[in-house]
Amino acid sequence: MKQHERALLLSVRPRYAESIMNGSKTAEIRRQRPSVELGAPVIIYATQPVAAVVGSARIVDVHHGSPSDVWADHHDALGISQDEFDDYVAGVRAAYVLTLDEVLRLAAPLTLDEMRTASGFHPPRSYRYVTRTELGKFVNGHPGGDSLLSLLPENGILRPRR
Repeated sequence: MKQHERALLLSVRPRYAESIMNGSKTAEIRRQRPSVELGAPVIIYATQPVAAVVGSARIVDVHHGSPSDVWADHHDALGISQDEFDDYVAGVRAAYVLTLDEVLRLAAPLTLDEMRTASGFHPPRSYRYVTRTELGKFVNGHPGGDSLLSLLPENGILRPRR
């Protein structure tokens, strides 16, 4: 499968998901590097107590380095305190920063209950990849479904975002 045929589904704490949606957080930190290309679609899943897909974005850059270098270069975009950052990256040699753009909030969140009812969905601990077919099962007629499905090509053709 080609990378452009899948989206990165990121589990993000609700506070950070909201910061991404309102534009005050423009990058997401990860302890492991997702295998994604620039321009890859990202689906933002806000964890408990929200437990819903709240929006989407695109990856415009991926940076990595030692935690101290990553903090020095990207702290303004991460939307977290240095203590939170230090706790998150404790014990790793490298940290990864996914710079996000084209953020789009869903008009109505796609809830975990809706996704579980439609497809038996289980949210990822950190991230996972989803295909258009899987995503179609998750959205199952949800009002934000077309917006999410437009992130991935249909029969090799990428539709404009709605």
